[in-house]
Amino acid sequence: MSDRRRNTQQKRKREKRRKRLNNLLFALSCFSLIGISAVFSFLFFSKPAPKETEEYVQTSSLPFDKTKPFSVSDLTPAQLVEVREKGRIHLSDGPREISIGDSLDKVLDHYPSSYTEQLNDEQTGEQSDEMQILYCSSYYRNSSGKMTALPPRGLLNVDSGSITITLLAPTSPYPAGTTDDYGKYEHIYCIYTIDPETMTVSSIVIGIDQHR
Repeated sequence: MSDRRRNTQQKRKREKRRKRLNNLLFALSCFSLIGISAVFSFLFFSKPAPKETEEYVQTSSLPFDKTKPFSVSDLTPAQLVEVREKGRIHLSDGPREISIGDSLDKVLDHYPSSYTEQLNDEQTGEQSDEMQILYCSSYYRNSSGKMTALPPRGLLNVDSGSITITLLAPTSPYPAGTTDDYGKYEHIYCIYTIDPETMTVSSIVIGIDQHR
C-alpha cells in the first residue's frame, strides 16, 4: 500500500514538473514571437528618424537700396567669411543682383549716381581723362592738390579699351575728420569688369584691402 501511494505521489510530481515545463516553454515561445514581431516591425515598418535640417548660409544677393552706396552689408555672411580668409574672391553672382552677363546700364542703375549731378563746374566728377566718379561721400582737393573722392565711392575707369567699375567702402565708419589718411583703414571693395564689345559684365571680384 505504501509502495502504491509512493508511486502515485511520484507520478503526480512528474505531471506537475511536466506542466511547469510546458508552461515555461509556452511562455518562452510567446515571448520569442513577441520579440520577433517587434524586431520585424521595427525593421520593416518603422520610419527612420528624420535627420536634423542643416542650416545653409544665404548666398544670393541681399536686399538693397540703390540710393545707398556699396558697403559691407551688401555681402552675405558666407561671402564675408570667405573674403576674410582669401582676401578676394571671384563671383558669378555679385552684390545687388548683378551677375556676369548683365548690362552696364543695370550695374549703374543699382548704385547711386546722383552725386555727380550735384558737382559744380570745378568738380566735374572726373579725376582724370579716363576716370569718372559715380558717387562719393565728399570730393575735395588733397594736400598734393589732387581732387580726391572720399569713400564710400564708385569710380568708372576706361583704360586701353578696358572698362572697370570699382566700388570702395570702409568696413566701419571713419573717425571724425578723416580725409587724406582714409587709406590706413580697412575697406571692402567690388570690381566689375565690363566687356567693351558687348557692354556687359565679364568679371566680378569682391575683397577686403587697404586703399585702392
